[in-house]
Amino acid sequence: MVTWLVNLTWLCLVTNCRSDNTDIRTMDRRLLLNDPNTLLNHIEALQQEMTALKSQVTTLNTEVTTLNTEVTTLKTFKTEVTMQRTEIEALQNKLKTINHGTGSVYTVWGKKSCPAVNGTTTLYTGITGGNAYDNHGGGVNTLCLPHNPDNAPHDFHVRQGSSSYIYGSEYQFNYRKFAQDDDVPCAVCHVNTATSLIMIPAKSTCPAGWTMQYHGFLVSDANVSGFLLFDYVCLHNDAEYLTEGSRQHDQNGHILYPVQAGCGSLPCPPYKNDQYITCVVCTL
Repeated sequence: MVTWLVNLTWLCLVTNCRSDNTDIRTMDRRLLLNDPNTLLNHIEALQQEMTALKSQVTTLNTEVTTLNTEVTTLKTFKTEVTMQRTEIEALQNKLKTINHGTGSVYTVWGKKSCPAVNGTTTLYTGITGGNAYDNHGGGVNTLCLPHNPDNAPHDFHVRQGSSSYIYGSEYQFNYRKFAQDDDVPCAVCHVNTATSLIMIPAKSTCPAGWTMQYHGFLVSDANVSGFLLFDYVCLHNDAEYLTEGSRQHDQNGHILYPVQAGCGSLPCPPYKNDQYITCVVCTL
């Protein structure tokens, strides 16, 4: 005990220690390092830290393995998606080949282009025409004449006095964008996604499952004695006029009037006398 005190006194003299708490704590730590129990406690603490680190390493290794598995799975999915895309493109190309040359064709009357309906393209645009309203011979159907007609063969020049003529069409009433005597445009449309087409009179909607191309009103020739009978055509609900800037020139020709219902053999109700008849063009 005396020896320990002498050594302590000598240590203070050599290190010029002070009596503050910091030096005493530092000195106590140095002294405690020589204590076997302290060393054992430190060793046990280090062993616990090592065990914890090993556990963390094991956990990290497990997570890395899981991530590698997920990466492999994602790569597999990516390969499968690429293969499926290739198969889909091949099927689409095959479908295009199968559908080539199929579909339905119709004419939209009163418009300069075809409706923006999925699968519908414009084959050509033109001028609505037909026989003159007061002729009693020739055709009765309304035609869509293209803007760029081709000439007949040069040797086809025999003139016949009774040849029929074809004339442009004019509106004989006013509605929205056009006025009476304006010329009537038309467009011939192809629907490559449809195999059936129908114009339904007196309706503005299509049957369930059918796609509406457009709707409007029935038009034909006037109900006047001596006038030629025309066919019924479905005029677009938002019809346009053809000769912009040169309106109301009143050349007549193939003229179009709206169609109304006449009660009698046509039951009223459900129809009404003088009711204007609607129409709709549908595809399937």
